[in-house]
Amino acid sequence: MELVDCAINGCNAGPLIASEVKISNLKTDDLLILWSPYLDRVVLSGEIGKMKVNATADPSTHGNPKQKPFDDYREQFYSSVEWALDISTARFKAFDIRGVPGRLIRRDPESQVLITRERALQVATPGWEQKLDPSNKLWPFMVDLFLGDGDADTVFVAPLGAAKAKRDPLLKGLQELRRIGLAEPD
Repeated sequence: MELVDCAINGCNAGPLIASEVKISNLKTDDLLILWSPYLDRVVLSGEIGKMKVNATADPSTHGNPKQKPFDDYREQFYSSVEWALDISTARFKAFDIRGVPGRLIRRDPESQVLITRERALQVATPGWEQKLDPSNKLWPFMVDLFLGDGDADTVFVAPLGAAKAKRDPLLKGLQELRRIGLAEPD
């Protein structure tokens, strides 16, 4: 399936399986939320609006036994996927992803960094935030969320499609994470 120059308004979707899907230039009126998607060779490219990918199946399953079958299926599903998601040429207005293994995400290393639990635990020792510019608030918050999630790895994405005033500080913040050794080298 290929979707080009589409718009989606007020939408939540999932749980879902998407395989061999290409989406380019997707406008969102607000935040598009995907609940527990299982992705296999999905490509997002061009201008993409605001998007959040959740590991949970819906808000009611977060932190309770109803989520376990979705987590179990996720582990099985991603064990046989060559790559899950390609965002290397996407310019998001905002993007947050959880539950899709970062190692299976094709990305632009300049604006999309891979964070592994192992490296984050080595670098994110008490006081690590002091190595960053004081204005770098979002990425330390996201590192803490990631460490609380329990995932092995994730990808942080600078919103290249956002206004310069928002985009540039977040891009600089990702570069700082790389400089202090928290982001994986590319």
